[in-house]
Amino acid sequence: MTAPTAERVDRAKWSLRATFFFMGVAVAATSARFAEIKGHTHSSDAIFGYCIMVGNLGSIFGNFFGTQLSRKIGTRRTAQLIMCGVAGSQIAYGFVNRIWEIPLVAFAAGASYSLMNIACNSQGSMVQESVGRSLMPSFHGSWSVGACTASFAAGAIAKYVPVEWHLLGNSLIALFGCLVVSRALLPISVDRHDVATNSDVPHNLAIPIEIKNFIWMVAIGSFLATIAEVSVGDWSSIYLKEDLHIPIGINTLGYTCFVLAQILGRFSVGRWIDLYGIPRVIRVGGLLGGSGYLVGLIIANIERANHRYTALVIMCIAYAILGFGVAPMPPSYVSVAGSIPGIPTARALTRLAIIASTGFLVGRFTISSLAGLFGLPTALLFPATALIGSGILAHYLDIRRLNSSN
Repeated sequence: MTAPTAERVDRAKWSLRATFFFMGVAVAATSARFAEIKGHTHSSDAIFGYCIMVGNLGSIFGNFFGTQLSRKIGTRRTAQLIMCGVAGSQIAYGFVNRIWEIPLVAFAAGASYSLMNIACNSQGSMVQESVGRSLMPSFHGSWSVGACTASFAAGAIAKYVPVEWHLLGNSLIALFGCLVVSRALLPISVDRHDVATNSDVPHNLAIPIEIKNFIWMVAIGSFLATIAEVSVGDWSSIYLKEDLHIPIGINTLGYTCFVLAQILGRFSVGRWIDLYGIPRVIRVGGLLGGSGYLVGLIIANIERANHRYTALVIMCIAYAILGFGVAPMPPSYVSVAGSIPGIPTARALTRLAIIASTGFLVGRFTISSLAGLFGLPTALLFPATALIGSGILAHYLDIRRLNSSN
């Protein structure tokens, strides 16, 4: 249970970046083609949204077992095993043609991806702690590069390759790549070292109330930001196709612009965090990204009746602003939770993920309900305001608040 060498940590750092890349490849192709998947089921926005929402139940289910599985077989083996479930669920999305099949696939996708997130984010926190500087944004930036690559490819081939065969090929490539590159992740001995050095609160004892309250605030901010981020994957291709009447293929541009800006933000934000701290970076990102997206939606909804391609350009800009603003959110929240003193990394991240997934279940339900009552253009105003709320809550994320209370 000794600490890993600098050479071993460096190998794991590059391996984790490549693993995140293939995670992004796996899920982004599905998001880019959600409009066609929804079309196969002949469902309304509200019903489709409720079915996708079951994925959050899967996330909650997976998060309950994240710590136990990681402790038993290690985070590296967990990532390798669970990636098979991630790939399988994305393949299944391409072959659904009945609405009742969507919640089953969404549940499997949510459960597998939540376990994958716990394993990879735990690895990232351990690598970041060993290196001594902010690396989590660059790990998540690699995810965005993978997502952008898959989204761009989806837009290029959507007119020519049926969605089922596209998702099959894309998922198999992501699975094979992940299994190869993840071999250099940190071994189980490093997980055990992390537990041994962060066992002030053993697994069989309750988390102290001050730590529990701090995790709650981190989780609330996290799920508000996640509502905004995931709504792009859930609804951008559908919104552009069905509300702005943009053709298949071109309707992937919104998601592509989002992840391109996210890449720029995530590979820059590490330096900003080191200079200004996580709370200030999240505050600026939340207020900038949420406000830009909100204004873009309002203008696009006004312009869409007469100038649909003008509305498309406006939305692409809005998605880019949103992507840049949301870029620091997931890695920052993971970094804060992973740096809480006294409890093992995987335990803190699992509790964060359970609370955030439960909250996001409510968020996805809200978007779907608003879409059914008022239409998707109005419903998408909700994730924009959620991101603004995440920025407002940022001042609660200073880890020094927790340290000063101990």
